[in-house]
Amino acid sequence: MSINWVMLSRNPVDAYVPLPNEITIYRAPQRTSFKLRQVGNQSSSTSSVYPGNISSTALPVKYDASHGQLLLTSHRVIYLADSPSSVFQSFAAPLRNVHDAHVTQPWFGPNMWSSVVVAVQDGGLPTDTPLELTITFKDGGAFEFHDCFERIRERMQEGVNHIDELPTYTAGGSATSTADTAPIDTTRSAPPGAVANDEPPPYEAA
Repeated sequence: MSINWVMLSRNPVDAYVPLPNEITIYRAPQRTSFKLRQVGNQSSSTSSVYPGNISSTALPVKYDASHGQLLLTSHRVIYLADSPSSVFQSFAAPLRNVHDAHVTQPWFGPNMWSSVVVAVQDGGLPTDTPLELTITFKDGGAFEFHDCFERIRERMQEGVNHIDELPTYTAGGSATSTADTAPIDTTRSAPPGAVANDEPPPYEAA
């Protein structure tokens, strides 16, 4: 998981530059909000994944975006803020670093997708504590996103290395089999001196 390390595309359709062999599986409706926080009191389910206590010296983590684009790829969960600031422009988490994902249905308000994520080295976030990611789907799509996420994770755990055969989905729910390709003109939101290491290991080794 990293902050401001997504390679951005000037092409509004592609939005990001994919990693080698990476394809887009699902594009959420545009009106999604983003929240990233340190996990507070760990629940029993979280503790089973991350034993030990959170470091008391860790700096608080707080990133928010009211509107942005959420994408699920064969490699990562990606969020691109519609109004990037000097603090937050983009977020990416390798699928292997995302745990305990679930959808919450409030009595009032839109559905939310939450997960516990672990930062990668040199990704701009503390690696000694788990973080909680919450995406709010203001125009729907939470369950579709979660279903696609669970199918990809299941294939990874089974060691399947042909995830590119999964259909890709748009916000409207229609499926296609066209994979994204890397655009020529790109910009980078990575901080100086950072190391891009969001690419997961080969699927056959998962």
